[in-house]
Amino acid sequence: MRTRVWTERRKALGNLIPGFIWAVPTVAGLVVMVLQGNLLGPGIWLLIAGTASGWLATGLFGLWDNARMRDELRGLLTARGEKLDDSHFVGFASPRYTGLLDAHEDVGFLILKPDRLRFVGEHRIVEVHGSDISQVRLRPSVHTVIGLGGWVSVEGQVQGQPIRVSFEPRERPTMFGNARRRRSLRTAIEMWRKGLGRRSP
Repeated sequence: MRTRVWTERRKALGNLIPGFIWAVPTVAGLVVMVLQGNLLGPGIWLLIAGTASGWLATGLFGLWDNARMRDELRGLLTARGEKLDDSHFVGFASPRYTGLLDAHEDVGFLILKPDRLRFVGEHRIVEVHGSDISQVRLRPSVHTVIGLGGWVSVEGQVQGQPIRVSFEPRERPTMFGNARRRRSLRTAIEMWRKGLGRRSP
């Protein structure tokens, strides 16, 4: 199936734009240090500016085109017959996934059904029954290292085998906005789990 939403271009731009903004003052700082032969002169301030601007750019542009992706994917999945009311737009990853361009294997909508958790993405559909979930915890991602997010990890067992599916909020256009939503997503899943036992079959 051709990728229409979570494209390599969008993944790449989420890295290239912050990388360019970081690189310009950083390279300039290194050049100034070499030319002046002074590690503590003006060059160090350019390096500091590069680090700060790179972090800021990652927070602002690291989820490049995120709002448009959410709207495009909602339309695409709705046309397939998916019910996305009260869903959460998230990035998804399975335990074995490693990506060079982005930590998110797929993007899509997390839906808390009466008896199960359902993720519907552009390419992946994953369901975990509430009775198979043993815990919901926060786990670090590559974004955690710079204080801009992390995983909400849903863990449990199916037929004696451990399972784990990881989600990261993408409701907001920027990483700054989504980093603050991680704990609220975990709370929403925990509250849903607690309500499972009170619902009639």
